[in-house]
Amino acid sequence: SKLSSDGTNLLYSTYFGGSGNENPHSIVCNQNGELYVFGSTSSIDLPTSGNAYDNSFNSGTTFSNSVLNYVNGTDAYVVKFDAAGNTILGSTYIGGSGNDAVNLSASLRKNYADEFRGEIIVDNNDECWITTTTLSTDFPIIGGAQTVNNGLQDAISFKLNSDLSSLLWSSYYGGSSDDAGYSLQLNSLNEPIISGGT
Repeated sequence: SKLSSDGTNLLYSTYFGGSGNENPHSIVCNQNGELYVFGSTSSIDLPTSGNAYDNSFNSGTTFSNSVLNYVNGTDAYVVKFDAAGNTILGSTYIGGSGNDAVNLSASLRKNYADEFRGEIIVDNNDECWITTTTLSTDFPIIGGAQTVNNGLQDAISFKLNSDLSSLLWSSYYGGSSDDAGYSLQLNSLNEPIISGGT
């Protein structure tokens, strides 16, 4: 939903999802007012764009908490809406054969909604950067500094182009125990700085 700057008018509001459960984790607007949303999904029929990086749900294992039931496992999703909120400019799944975009580590879930931490940001080229958590050992890796998942779950960070049709970079980050990605920013050289838990 988008509200006017003084909070008195609803400018737009929209649903997004498939027949399973979705959870939005992070949102950001680019300089044109177009909205990017990153989250987790268990839908095998999530609306994706024709040229999406990945049009297919990648599976996982059942995950439930007091609010959500992901019967098909989880993938990450990224969707981009136009400034009016009525057109999908890009939408894609991304993930591997394990659960993605959820933090399932008992030792790293200490606060409300820690399961769904992660962040999306947009750079000056309108390319989006995301950090989150994965249990997949086969998450798609491109140019990663770490190319294998070292534990049950690792932090994962990745970069998609503007229309979400290409994965430009991705990397695991973690050691032999549980790790998770929470937040991401870029420095003046467009290098990602990632924070999380371990």
